Amino acid sequence: MSERPRFTLPMWTGIRLVPWLRVLARHGFRVSPARIPRAVGITLAGLGNEVLTPLQQLFWGRGIRAARIEQDPIVILGHWRSGTTLLHELLARDPRLVAPSTIQCAVPSHFVLSEQFATERLGFLLPARRPMDAMRMGFSRPQEDELALCNLGLPSPWWTVAFPADPPPDPDYETLDALSQAARDRWIAAWTGFLRAIQFEHPGRLVLKNPLHTYRVPLIRGVFPEADFIHITRDPHELVPSCLHFWRRISEDHGLQRPRTADLEDRVISSILRMDRRLEATWEAIPARHRHRLRYEDLVADPVGTLRRLYGHFGWPGGDEAEPRWREHLAAERAYRRNALPLDDRLRRRIASDLGEVLDRHGYPARSSSPATSSAKAAALE
Repeated sequence: MSERPRFTLPMWTGIRLVPWLRVLARHGFRVSPARIPRAVGITLAGLGNEVLTPLQQLFWGRGIRAARIEQDPIVILGHWRSGTTLLHELLARDPRLVAPSTIQCAVPSHFVLSEQFATERLGFLLPARRPMDAMRMGFSRPQEDELALCNLGLPSPWWTVAFPADPPPDPDYETLDALSQAARDRWIAAWTGFLRAIQFEHPGRLVLKNPLHTYRVPLIRGVFPEADFIHITRDPHELVPSCLHFWRRISEDHGLQRPRTADLEDRVISSILRMDRRLEATWEAIPARHRHRLRYEDLVADPVGTLRRLYGHFGWPGGDEAEPRWREHLAAERAYRRNALPLDDRLRRRIASDLGEVLDRHGYPARSSSPATSSAKAAALE
């Protein structure tokens, strides 16, 4: 496990001041005393974002508004810690595909203006590896677009990272089904506006990774009828401990409150079950040519073969051109080893009981005892 960095740039640093103050007000300005400096830093950064955003609009606003999304995107679905990041990074190596980057999601209101400077000069503000799992970080690496929506000031369940002691925020923004038409239209406009800004700078088919999109398949298909969906699954016996570690660490590094952990296990298991049931209810409505399901375990064991089968299923061009880049990425990460996380008998029994339908649906057997030492491949990228 990597050492805790002395400083982690809060993921909310790119939000403008006025939306940030609205977010704070919505949570009653409940900031833990030890995290007040973090909140002050975000507030000061918000002032800068208020200056940079109109500058971008002045120079490039017309071009961004006129930009078009070239092709309906590829959307990676799956719960946090199920391998979505690995798949996203590999697909982003294809020169025909374009993934939202960390800097674009961090400062979505002015990255056309600031992206090059931040990438070239401000990389030291990020740790070299993600604190929760030691995967490489960088402003140019792929990122999930829910962060961009938060930094645009939209309501999102992802705000629970900032306010982990509050009740889960914005539950209607999981599926977006219960929103008024006006609220849904505002969300769609903000999301597609962000995607158009990426296309303004970076041509190519967008490949998006966002666990919360797993709830939103009907809405996404309404906006992008020809979108391709990839659902990646992972054995809950590995997924649950990884999620528990992930949420503890990310709330510590990016939260404005002392995280509550007493019911964390309940929340993780409920989230896995709720997300899987929602996708199961919407998956078959996607035409077969536009959907594909794969396992994290297969991706780790044979990443190139798995990607080739993926390209074959969808009929995507460019696999031969992308393969050397996949292999280059895998070679660069060969020394990476995922966290060794415990799974005791009590948690194993709970997974069998509470997530039995998920195990059955995706063909993962129940475990009666701790598995043997993982193979080298099983200890590879997460």
